[in-house]
Amino acid sequence: MAKINHNNYLDVVDNVWTSAKEKGIMHINSEEQYFTGKKFVIKDRDLINFGTCGYLGLETHPDLIAGSIELTRKFGTQLSMSRAYIRPAYIQELEELMSQLFDGNKVICYTSTSNAHISVIATIIKYDDLIILDQQVHFSVQYPCKNTKLQGTEVKMVRHSNYEMLEEMIQENYNKYNRIWYMADGVYSMHGDLPDTIVLKKLLDKYPKLHLYFDDAHGMGWDGKNGTGYIYDRLGVSNRIVIISTLAKGFGCVGGTAIFADPEMYRRTDIFGGPLSYSHPLSPANVGAAIASAKIHLSDAICTYQSELKELMDYMNLRLKEKNLTNISSPDSPIYFIGSGLNKVTRNFVHRILQEGIYVNTATFPVVPNDKSGLRFTLTRHNTKADIDLLTDVLAYHLPKAIEEEGDSVERVYKEFGFHFQQDNNDFKLESKNNSNLIVEEYATIHAINAADWDFMFKDRGNISHSGMQCMEEIFSNNEKPEENWSFHYIIVRDSKGKIVLATFFTGAIYKDDMIAQENISKQIEEVRKTDPYYLCSKTLAMGSLFCEGDFVYLDVEHTEWRNATNRLFEFVSKVKKEIDATVVIFRDFEVEHPLNSLLKDEGYVQMKMPNSNIVSHPKWNSKEELLALLDSKNNVRNINRYVFRYEHLFNVRIKKTLTNLEAEKHYQLFLNVKKVNFSFNFFSFPVKIAKIISKYSDWEFMEFRLKDSEELIACVWSFLGKDHICHLILGLNYDYNESHHLYKQIMYRMVKRGNDLEKSKIYLGLTADYEKQKYGAKSVALLGYIKVDDMYNLDLLSSLSG
Repeated sequence: MAKINHNNYLDVVDNVWTSAKEKGIMHINSEEQYFTGKKFVIKDRDLINFGTCGYLGLETHPDLIAGSIELTRKFGTQLSMSRAYIRPAYIQELEELMSQLFDGNKVICYTSTSNAHISVIATIIKYDDLIILDQQVHFSVQYPCKNTKLQGTEVKMVRHSNYEMLEEMIQENYNKYNRIWYMADGVYSMHGDLPDTIVLKKLLDKYPKLHLYFDDAHGMGWDGKNGTGYIYDRLGVSNRIVIISTLAKGFGCVGGTAIFADPEMYRRTDIFGGPLSYSHPLSPANVGAAIASAKIHLSDAICTYQSELKELMDYMNLRLKEKNLTNISSPDSPIYFIGSGLNKVTRNFVHRILQEGIYVNTATFPVVPNDKSGLRFTLTRHNTKADIDLLTDVLAYHLPKAIEEEGDSVERVYKEFGFHFQQDNNDFKLESKNNSNLIVEEYATIHAINAADWDFMFKDRGNISHSGMQCMEEIFSNNEKPEENWSFHYIIVRDSKGKIVLATFFTGAIYKDDMIAQENISKQIEEVRKTDPYYLCSKTLAMGSLFCEGDFVYLDVEHTEWRNATNRLFEFVSKVKKEIDATVVIFRDFEVEHPLNSLLKDEGYVQMKMPNSNIVSHPKWNSKEELLALLDSKNNVRNINRYVFRYEHLFNVRIKKTLTNLEAEKHYQLFLNVKKVNFSFNFFSFPVKIAKIISKYSDWEFMEFRLKDSEELIACVWSFLGKDHICHLILGLNYDYNESHHLYKQIMYRMVKRGNDLEKSKIYLGLTADYEKQKYGAKSVALLGYIKVDDMYNLDLLSSLSG
């Protein structure tokens, strides 16, 4: 079977960040001719800097600048050779100074923290180790962990800072591995939260195989004795604790550091350490600045700088509390996150703050859940209390305005982040935008909806006519397994005169979170599901269902109220999601130019690629020669002649409208053959009774394949017949005949031929196997889906499983 196009993490990031760039809140070009740390110049305007991570402001310190200039004058701009051959004196000096900071423990300096992770993880992790990643550990840690899989190392993930889950995973795997590594951040860069070092210390004492690996880049400088960071100050390093830190951020320079207590770990990393040995070392300019910073960290000045920042942090925490802002960050770090909810609200909010002359950051999916995006900012010694007063006043003024302007509820957003909104000024008044006269009808079954109304909208869209929906409801109800019982939710929006503006339906069901993941990932997960059948599964509210293909939304875009109607749709989805306790919402399948695409993005849904729909729309043909004449490719013509027409005489093909119980069981087993080997679109199998139910409905038919002079059923196709289309929805086959008789290719031809024989204007050939279907002139229609999740853990875990 041909493969479908799979979603890619980078595609999601590209989509979200491109949208933010278009709104002017990310990938902004600054224009300042010199930088003091206090302001950026953007579009000829001075913006107060609340966005950089130079917490102590050392990047503009005169000693660092002088040190950088001095070493550049002495040694030039670079030493272009591996340190495996020559380690210059200035790098030796820097590593000795850094070792003094860390109480004599060995330190290796790198060109970046990311390179440090690549070097150290590849060197110290063995095939018989287990890596347990915190869900929110930095990507620079997760990436090299994927490479360790090549040597056989297993990598797992726990929910963010969930120490009960961590201990359970340690216990479950304790006797399977030589060492168990928990990898986490010292200060998490998005919400500024901190790990519980007391609990981690207890776990270290309780489990001798447990080792800790920390990225404490955001803790360096502003915290700990000598500015050695949050983790070193509380846990230190040992034979079972490795810390990767930075020469950047609070340290004021560029580069990364690895701190070891274990002499053998240090020796092995120092002797080779991957990029440590095959890439350029730190430049003299960087090292000169770092030496100067290290000397500051070894002096009393570091205590003064830390105290000054701490005073600003205390003042910021006080002001945020006074303004009742949705700050969910730790009060003990200089990183702040103000929750604003939907992506469109966050974009609005950040844009407003930029317009006020203050630079802040954006935090959206996939870094945080769709509905929990927000404004992120950092505090440095460059800032003043006057800056803080201005920022907090502006945040408090614009947050409710941004929420309301985008059609959301201020009370809902505050509640989402655990706060109560208190309106305390007269210049902001909540106003409802739902002032249209639309009538919303909600139904739980198709039987309650007028058949003529429904068929007017959906009769020729796959198998979702009124009768098609009756069949679907009967199939997916009253079954033993929970995944085979779906809830149905219909919405019809009319104007005051009764004219339908919008209509669609959703199903609530248990979905596999890896439904459109890469096949190798689904195969890994299915092994776990042999003993834990609902592993990585979520209650999902999805537009349409997994048993249909087609355009699921009727929308009259010529109607003046169509946008208000879509607002009612989003309100309906939010309400139903809560009623059925779903954690994932999916909208599908939209062509690239569909009017709902931009609105769904604004509502916080993230775009993803869905499998293509393949549709044949040939004029009526009366012979094989006429069919081949309709095809553009000579290669396709040769392929069909060679692998299809050459074997056509071997098959006996029958069309049936009904099946006996025994026939239905045989059909179902053939369907399972396909289902069991196709991981490219991974979902739970349909109920055993499905073929029996379909057999009761007159608008379905069954195509059966046998070899001549044999009664063995070797393939089947279940097809829904519309007035002007045929939708071939389910295929089953015996793979024993696929290579010898090119059975799948024969099925494809017969599906096209059946639609032609019935004079249907459209022949739906189903999802996947685009290449085979294009041979018959099928148009592969690119479809988009949109997803919103409450909890990022399952998606993050799926990402960690990819190699």
